[in-house]
Amino acid sequence: MISQNQKKLIRSLHKKKFREQHNLFIIEGIRSLQEALNTKSQLKLVVSTEEFSKNNPNLINQLDSIQNKTISKTELNYLSPSTSSSGILAIYKIPQFKNPNWEENIIFLDQVADPGNMGTILRSACWFGISQVALSDGCVDPFNPKVVRSAMGAHFRLSWIGTIELKDLKDLEIIGADLRGIGIDTLKKIPKNWVLAMGGEAHGLSNNVKAQLDQTITIPKIGMGESLNVGVATGILLYRLTQ
Repeated sequence: MISQNQKKLIRSLHKKKFREQHNLFIIEGIRSLQEALNTKSQLKLVVSTEEFSKNNPNLINQLDSIQNKTISKTELNYLSPSTSSSGILAIYKIPQFKNPNWEENIIFLDQVADPGNMGTILRSACWFGISQVALSDGCVDPFNPKVVRSAMGAHFRLSWIGTIELKDLKDLEIIGADLRGIGIDTLKKIPKNWVLAMGGEAHGLSNNVKAQLDQTITIPKIGMGESLNVGVATGILLYRLTQ
């Protein structure tokens, strides 16, 4: 059973205001929850359907019986921020990150507002060994349920994510993605740690960010199309920069 107060708490976490107030966020899905369980992240509550528990005994056995509440599919659909629930939902404490490590590479996102793109970028960052992501004002909340779902557990592999101004990323080579930049096929190896700045979906990098760039790069177009999705573009650029 789950109490009315617990239901109210879960529903409230659909909104950024209450995620910040309670310092909690929602994760859904087997892969994301398994990533979380593999870390020292603080699990507060899990709710799952009886059908899910029967089909996934190995995962359920990793949970404390006090934390895991069995509810109906109808209840879970009501509590879930997704249109189609995976059968399990967990509440975790938002990690308290310290300061960025200036001796490691960083991704800087400039007003990236689409949750799916943000989640894709976080996944790509982890894949290419980048564990720090800086956000400008105007970015979607990285703990938005749609971001968390799209990131597939990436939040639990990052060492730092937070809002910061680009000018505060000191002593790093600042590289921006722009259609007028040099092709990545001609990019020379960068002798020091770098920041990759990626702009929002609608307008790209802001003028303020462009003014702070040390160099701009682009992905040469081979076929047709106006532009690449920022999530896809980030993955391609990270592949080149980490070679």
